[in-house]
Amino acid sequence: MPKPETIDRHQCHGKEKEEKYKDRTALDYWWGLRELAADFDIGNYETVSGEELSRRQQNEVAYIQLLHYTVEVKLSGAFYQMEHMERLFSSPLGGGSSLDLRVFEAKEAFDAVNEDMYQASCAIANQIYMLLNRPEYTPIKVDQRRPVAMSPSDLRYWLKLNRHPSFKTLSNMFNDCEKQLDIRHHATHYGAVPVFADKDTGILYLQKNFQIGELLTKYDVLYYKKSGKPMANLLEASRPRVAGLCSCMNRIFRHMYLGDIFENYLQSRRIRLKESYSPYWGK
Repeated sequence: MPKPETIDRHQCHGKEKEEKYKDRTALDYWWGLRELAADFDIGNYETVSGEELSRRQQNEVAYIQLLHYTVEVKLSGAFYQMEHMERLFSSPLGGGSSLDLRVFEAKEAFDAVNEDMYQASCAIANQIYMLLNRPEYTPIKVDQRRPVAMSPSDLRYWLKLNRHPSFKTLSNMFNDCEKQLDIRHHATHYGAVPVFADKDTGILYLQKNFQIGELLTKYDVLYYKKSGKPMANLLEASRPRVAGLCSCMNRIFRHMYLGDIFENYLQSRRIRLKESYSPYWGK
């Protein structure tokens, strides 16, 4: 039975954590690729001649599995950290919770949200590289015995260098992802994201219309707030960015799934799925 064009993630089943955040991440095509690839479980693979995979083949498939799961784990982790922020901001100060401690805990959770988002972006970039790379392609690093550590920008450059037909499509998708990582990039290049802490509620704020490099110190934020410009608390700033990144990631996985990238990978490596495995649409 041919694979369906539309994936119903509720037909796919995972572990407790995956089920808990399944509808929040809404990664239909992450689940679809997982089903198509037999969970990237080397026990479901064999060579085209029916033999067991070599050690190198096992390691490659296992690494792709690690990257695939890292995307979902980190996006779920971003939702987990937002839950933590929500609990913090709904708890009154006092009773052993000082403003200084609240600022520390909330900013750590906020930073974790943005780092989880970036790690998910790097994981999917590496996964795409592993699935698309062929011996005739030009590598970025000299040592071809090891996977190339790809940031999204590295992947775009590699695709362009090799005139890959997916370059424009994937480049546009990753550009959309980058728009959701503006806070993370500010923190990386400027040292920290300055925030305003309400001393009565313990809720932390930054500028609603965030711009990289616009505000650098707590005094900048205070002046910005006093000028009457709109502010957003850290949770309000995080939610649309995480949701936006999940949507972008789903589009990338859709491209991978519908573009037969996994099937072409199997053919290039002369491996296949065992006949004993069947995705949900084939049962």
